[in-house]
Parts: sequence; C-alpha cells; structure tokens
Amino acid sequence: MAFASIFTSGIFAFSYLKEWVFVRYGKQPLTLTPSPDIVYPYFHQSHDLYMKVILMIGLVFTVLFATSVFFTIQKQEKKIFLCFILTMFAILAVMVNGAIK
Repeated sequence: MAFASIFTSGIFAFSYLKEWVFVRYGKQPLTLTPSPDIVYPYFHQSHDLYMKVILMIGLVFTVLFATSVFFTIQKQEKKIFLCFILTMFAILAVMVNGAIK
C-alpha cells in the first residue's frame, strides 16, 4: 500500500509541477489556442489562470506525496491508506475540474 500511495501521488506531483516550472522558468511556450471544434476547460481561458490551477494541483499532490513518505517512515499503515484514498479523491477532483467548461 505504501508503494501505491507514494508512487501515485509522486507521479502526479512531478508531472504538474514539472509543467509549471518549465512554463514559468524554463521559458517553454504555453499554447492555449482555442478551437471552435473542441470545448476546453475553464482554466484554459487565460495564461495566469492556467498556471495557478496547475500549481495548486501540483502542490496538493506534493503534500500527499510527502505525507505518504512520512507515514511510511513512521510505519503507520492506516494513515498510509488514508493518504492513498485522499490521492484517489484528488485525482477525481482533477478530472471533475477538467470537465468544467
């Protein structure tokens, strides 16, 4: 369970924070070109809003990752399981957030 909790939250934290860092500091261009054929989530409307949402999601998964590592070191299985459940709810929240148009 510890591996699943750490791995899941770690992958999401890494991917969201990597995108934020590369766009913010790496000078990677962020292309938010709307298309009439595709309906994008609400946070694709502006560069600043997109960056804030990506950073917030990345920080949530980073906290879950750090907490999972801490409880793994402490060998507290019930709290590791709680972190895993919270990670699954965070993934669900990200999917719901992406569905808001």
